[in-house]
Amino acid sequence: MGSRDNNEMTNEIIEILKAKLVKDYEKGFTKRDAHPKGLGLLKGIFIVDDDLNKDLETEVFQSGKKYNCFIRFSSGGNKVKSDKSKDIRGMAIKLIGVSGDKLIDNERMTQDFVMLTIPTMPIGTLPLFRDSIYYMVKKKNPIALMYSLYKSDKLNIIKDLIEGRSNQTSPLDVSYFSTTPYAYKNKIVKFCVKPNSKYKSELPKRLTYNYLSENMQKHLIDNEASFEFYIQIQTNSKSMPINDSSIEWDEEESPLIKIGKIIIPRQWFITDTRSEMGEKLSFSPGHCSVDHRPLGDINLARVKIYRELSEFRHKRNYRECIEPTVEDFKKLK
Repeated sequence: MGSRDNNEMTNEIIEILKAKLVKDYEKGFTKRDAHPKGLGLLKGIFIVDDDLNKDLETEVFQSGKKYNCFIRFSSGGNKVKSDKSKDIRGMAIKLIGVSGDKLIDNERMTQDFVMLTIPTMPIGTLPLFRDSIYYMVKKKNPIALMYSLYKSDKLNIIKDLIEGRSNQTSPLDVSYFSTTPYAYKNKIVKFCVKPNSKYKSELPKRLTYNYLSENMQKHLIDNEASFEFYIQIQTNSKSMPINDSSIEWDEEESPLIKIGKIIIPRQWFITDTRSEMGEKLSFSPGHCSVDHRPLGDINLARVKIYRELSEFRHKRNYRECIEPTVEDFKKLK
């Protein structure tokens, strides 16, 4: 499909999702269209490895560089549900005080990484993404979507979505994946984080509505949390495509390369102030350095979709959407 078709599909998705937000939140506070249930907004430190290979240095990733960061953990789907529901979880990282050329002119000093607990985006092409929104949200016709998947030889997507959902012990105990490709200067990569905390939560005997947040808080009362940050470089354009994010990139064909770590210090995050800041923030593949611009049809569509829906949500809530500064980070308790 050409760029005009991509623009039409992207605009159609935006209008359908705006209408859904209006209907779902006719009165009261408007939540995000995706991942509306925040599990916690945490403060962390992103540290680039001291011995990072010179070939892997970019404007963002420079040996020994440290950034303050906000991290929003969330549950998937488009409705707020109990943590008892098996689900895909999200980890959205926002580095603060990032200099250099940015993809979006008014996003001057941040760099986002938007990740899921599954290595692929099952609805991995823009046409199928459009169909999933059109048939499931607008028409509420899952049979029509199944037929669309069948025509595209993608019925395995249903299996992948089901298998990707689980009851995790804690958002701090699982790995997260960008699922979609990004530039890394002249390379094409996916991003991944893996937990390496000494402390690990246990699944409660009785799952509660907010057990994931509760387990995170228990972890961070006496122990810090940590993740290792990796890239996976595209080495084969056929087996590691840009425009089909439902295809997993084989780690044997292209092993993960560690480039940094994330430290989440001990903290108390279950507060109204943190919740309010979590709603003010917007995370997007488009909040990035030009060195790490999003690649592929679905990723470029996400940049526009995320921006317009964030602006729409904040306007409905009469709230300012902010890109935080180092001072904002320091002030937030």
